[in-house]
Amino acid sequence: MHESAVIDTSALIALEKLRLSPVLCELYSEIIIPRAVVDEFGTLELTCLSIRQVQSPLINLFVGELGLGRGESEVITLGVDSGMRVVIDDSKARKIAESLGLKVVGTIGILMKSEGMGLISSAYEEATKLKEAGFYLSERLLDELSKWNK
Repeated sequence: MHESAVIDTSALIALEKLRLSPVLCELYSEIIIPRAVVDEFGTLELTCLSIRQVQSPLINLFVGELGLGRGESEVITLGVDSGMRVVIDDSKARKIAESLGLKVVGTIGILMKSEGMGLISSAYEEATKLKEAGFYLSERLLDELSKWNK
C-alpha cells in the first residue's frame, strides 16, 4: 500500500454514496484531490487525503480542446506530472488518460480491489447499490462483475 492515487469527483461521489470513502486510505498510502475536485465535491475527511493546486497549460487543452471537465482535467494533469494512478469514471477522460500512459482505475476497480483485500464483502452488491441510486453502470459490466471472483 505504498501507492498514491489522484481521484476525480465522480468516484468520490460514488464511494461517499456507499459510505465507502474510508477504504481509499486502506488501498492507497495517499489520496490526492486537485482543487477543482474540492470545488466540485466539497471537503472530505480522510486521514490519507492531500489537496493540490494544479496549474498547467494542459488543463486548458483538456477543457477547451478536448471538452473535459475542470476536475477531470486537473486529475489527469496531476497524473501526468507525478506518474500516479488516476481514479476516473468518465469514459472519455479515461481514454485520454490511458492514451497518455497513465494507470487508470474507476469506482468499479476500487470496489473490486476492496473486495480482494477483504474490506467489503461484495463488489457486485456495492455496484448494484450504485446502479439503484441512479449511477450509470451497464448491464454487461454488472454481469461481468457478478461472475468475478467466484
